[in-house]
Formats: sequence, C-alpha cells, structure tokens
Amino acid sequence: MKTNFPIIHSLRGLTAIGICLYHYICCTTGYINDGMVFDAVHTLSNTVQIFFIISGMVIPISMIIADYQYKHFFTFMWKRTLRIEPPYIISMLVGMVYLYVRNFVPGSAPVDLFPTWQEILLHLGYLIPFFKGTDIDWINPGYWTLAIEFQYYLVLAMIFPLAMSTKLFSRIGFYAILLCMPFLYSNNDCFTGWGAYFLLGLIYILHYFKRVSFWEWLVVSIVASSITLVHHSYIILGIAWGTILLVYFFQDWENKFTHFFGNISYSFYLLHSVVGASIINFLSHRYTIWWEKPIVIAIGFLASTIAAHYYFQWVEKPSMGWSKKIKYTR
Repeated sequence: MKTNFPIIHSLRGLTAIGICLYHYICCTTGYINDGMVFDAVHTLSNTVQIFFIISGMVIPISMIIADYQYKHFFTFMWKRTLRIEPPYIISMLVGMVYLYVRNFVPGSAPVDLFPTWQEILLHLGYLIPFFKGTDIDWINPGYWTLAIEFQYYLVLAMIFPLAMSTKLFSRIGFYAILLCMPFLYSNNDCFTGWGAYFLLGLIYILHYFKRVSFWEWLVVSIVASSITLVHHSYIILGIAWGTILLVYFFQDWENKFTHFFGNISYSFYLLHSVVGASIINFLSHRYTIWWEKPIVIAIGFLASTIAAHYYFQWVEKPSMGWSKKIKYTR
C-alpha cells in the first residue's frame, strides 16, 4: 500500500509560502494600504491549519508502518525530538540575536523585546502558552504551532495503540479522548483546542490503511467536523476537508517548485519572521512609493528563501539524518 504522498510535500511548501506572505503583507504595520490586497492576503492566515491536518496524516503513517506499541514511546519521542528540536533551538538563538541587534537599529520602536531567562527556559519545553499573558511571549510568533505539534506527538504516543486496536471499544476510547479535549480545555494555543481537528486527518489515514471501516470513518468524521465547527469556524473546517480531498484525489501531484519549498518548509517557517520580516521592516520606512512596496516584499521573501535553503542543508538535514538512525525494536 502506498505510504508516500507527494501532494503532502507540496502542500507543506505552499502553506509555508502563504503564511510568509501573510506575515509580510498584513503584519508590516501600515505598509500595505490597498484594502483588496490586504483582505485577500489576510485569508492566508488560516492556512497554518493545513499543517495540523498534514501532521494528523503523516505521523500516524509512520507509526502504522513501525507497528507502534507502548514500548516504543521513548523511541518515538526521541526520534521526533532529534527531528524538530535542533532547528528549533538554533532558530531561537537567531531570533535572540535579531531582538538584541534591533535595539541598535535606527528607526526601530523603542521597546526592548529581548527575552528574559524565564522566557528562554519556557521555550525549551514549549510552555509559553501556559504562561502567556503575564508579559511572556514567543521569541518568534510562529512558534505557537510548534507547541501544538509537540503536544500532539506526546498525546499520540500515549494513546495511538488504542487506535491500532482491533477492538471497537478501544478505538472509541481513542476518539473520545480527542473529541472531548476542546470541551475540557479550549485554549487554541494548546493541542487540546485542536484535538477534534487533528482527528480528521488521523481517521482518514486509519481508513486508508483499512484499520477502520468506511462507516466508522464517516461517523467519526461527522462528529469531529461538528465539534470543529462549534469551536472554530466553517473556514477552518473547509481548510481541513479541502486538504483531505486534495490528498485523496491528487496523491502524486508535485513539481520542482513545490518540491523545493516542501523540502525547506520547516526551515522557511522558522526563519521567515526573522530574516525576511526584519529586512522588510527596515526597508518599509525608506521605500514607500506604491511600486516600491512589492519589490521590498519580494526582497524579504527571496532573502528568507535563500536563508531557509542553507539552513535546511546545514541544520535541518543533519537532524533528519539523526532521527532516521533511531530504529524501533521489533
């Protein structure tokens, strides 16, 4: 059975580009004033949820292939840690350097954003969401999704054997845990707020690998969609189903452009708010004519792409290699 979906790789790259453009155009205060352009690009802010559906598919695939069991808990978490932590931690250091240097750049807002030691330590455990609102925030605003993803890995490692069970009662327990999370703790900065949402990707993969019947997939999908609609919006739900349908109908779709950005999507996501945004913020005070603005945005985007390419080669790719060397015991 097919276990690799090139369309997922492409969606990663396109999603990273969309989020980048949203941050550059909509989050550069007062720079883009065209209402139609602003509103059109602002819709890209919701595309970050595509990453959640993709994770809901990709991680279970690897666990099914490995015949994941409870004894694999620490192996699984170690593999994920080696895969995501080195790029994340180094990007933290890059962000800290940027926040320190910006204090000496003429024209920067007179606010010291350099993190405290407490904030730095909370970053290491993705604990910022539990303290946010007490003058504590992320070094990089994009990190909030990484916290959700890490919590997802942790929860899935603890309960996924229930989903793999041949007993319906065990699988119902798995669904119930994820479906009840938004009602127990609805904070959207934490995985609990997105439990039902991730389940849409999870149940699709379980059905694809014939672990559950069509009717079980349909019922669980309807319930998860209903809960998503209650706690989020029809747009968020539409993004989930749009992603699932694209994966279903265009499994092998990919081209050189999407393949390139799919490869560097994680590095691109980590760096674009530091590299490209800093360049755009600096230039936006100096180039304000309407035709200069797209050029400034393009320069920031190009700089982020180049930085992400080399970051992937020097930081992320070695992390991927270390992760792949860790093998599950049979």
